[in-house]
Amino acid sequence: MAKYTPTTPTIQVLSKQNYEDQHLVALPNALPLPPLTPHSLRICTIILSLTTNNFTYARCGHLLGWWDVHPLPPSIPAEFANPQDYGRVSAWGYGVVVESTVPKGLGIEVGTHVYGYLPIGTLPVDMHVEISADANGQFVEISPQREKLMPVYNRYLFYSSETTAQQKAERKQSEGYDSLLQVLFEAGYMMNRFVFAWDSSELVHPSGADSGWTTEDARIGEDTILLLFAASGKTALAFAHQLKYGRPAGKSSRKVVGVGSDAPRAFTEGTGLYNSVLTYDADDDHDIGVEVGADADSKVVVVDFGARGGAADRWAEKLRKSSKSVTLLGVGGEVAAESQEVTTQKMVKRMAAGRMQVNTSGMRSQAVGILGHKTYFEGLLTEWRTYRERGVPKGLQLVWGKGMDDVGKGWERLYKGEVGPDEGLVFDFCQVDAFWRFRGPLACVGHSLVKYLIIYTLSVLIDKRCVWLGGGLA
Repeated sequence: MAKYTPTTPTIQVLSKQNYEDQHLVALPNALPLPPLTPHSLRICTIILSLTTNNFTYARCGHLLGWWDVHPLPPSIPAEFANPQDYGRVSAWGYGVVVESTVPKGLGIEVGTHVYGYLPIGTLPVDMHVEISADANGQFVEISPQREKLMPVYNRYLFYSSETTAQQKAERKQSEGYDSLLQVLFEAGYMMNRFVFAWDSSELVHPSGADSGWTTEDARIGEDTILLLFAASGKTALAFAHQLKYGRPAGKSSRKVVGVGSDAPRAFTEGTGLYNSVLTYDADDDHDIGVEVGADADSKVVVVDFGARGGAADRWAEKLRKSSKSVTLLGVGGEVAAESQEVTTQKMVKRMAAGRMQVNTSGMRSQAVGILGHKTYFEGLLTEWRTYRERGVPKGLQLVWGKGMDDVGKGWERLYKGEVGPDEGLVFDFCQVDAFWRFRGPLACVGHSLVKYLIIYTLSVLIDKRCVWLGGGLA
């Protein structure tokens, strides 16, 4: 695998048949970059996160268009150039605007920070954008290759750059949490507020469908028991938090039970978000209804965030024999490297079995249709900042890496199952930010050796300062 240097962009390339087959590929022929087209931004990733969601983007990319978001660049070496075999997935994080042809006065200048779905690598991405007229500080990516992508992946939030060293350091920490958790929190927030709505006028379907989810399906009350599978996962914890702290009086459940593997059990219990925590095998030789406190009159909601070995389906089938109402919602899938064919077969099988799949983009589209973009995002971001400032799930810590070498190592740790539930993997590309930040001001110099040496020297100096400030300039 190629080692990242500040002079040569590096990207992650994956086998489309096995996301464990990872390559960090240097692109020595990527420079100079082509001129930026009108109404476009050139954005360089400066902070990104890795979670098991990234594996979903790879595993299901052929079905949902995730492989098409950032195609293999023209400068890709020949051995990785076949798009049938190799591709790129993205991650949630922050980028910095390094060049812009967007008209001035719209709030997006060089140096602006952008939050959203970004490529994994140090090669800048060009986005053809449309400033959102219905929500301040947002734009939509409208490039042709992204037209069929779900809307949640095409909307970006942008913020002006910080000023003082202290503000930069504080921003880095908050942007780390945003990168790791914000979109996962949004899924949990929407499930609590809109899928299990206490106000029938705000009811949305879990998948964004037009029908098939009623006010009775959405009702949570004293007869309701929620079972959250893969309970130590970040989306599950966000949903559990909202169930506990984000519902009005009289609209809470009898209990929320976390179900997961034995290894993260202590962490899951330590969050204080569940009434009890069980392991996947708790149904062995036990009446699982008695185990979770469900009787014939109970309303049981099983929410699968990625259980192992089909545990959620197994429990739901057993509970249907003793409880009047059992609903099974799928949010995530089991972490397993598998071929496109196997992934497709599993998805078809789950749909045939009556599992209702939660879709973040579909939920958001319906919620925005009810509230409008401005009101929706004001409510979401207020709740998110409260969650972040209270310390997010108890026991969870950001684990920072630096550059593409650490991204490669983090990816490997994730698929090997070596990342604990108390770890949040985030990566800093401080030197990349510095290197590309100077392309705009020095564009008049031309693509010459003089310009190259100036940029390289400045980037190295800034990189050293990043170390002195604990990475605060990123």
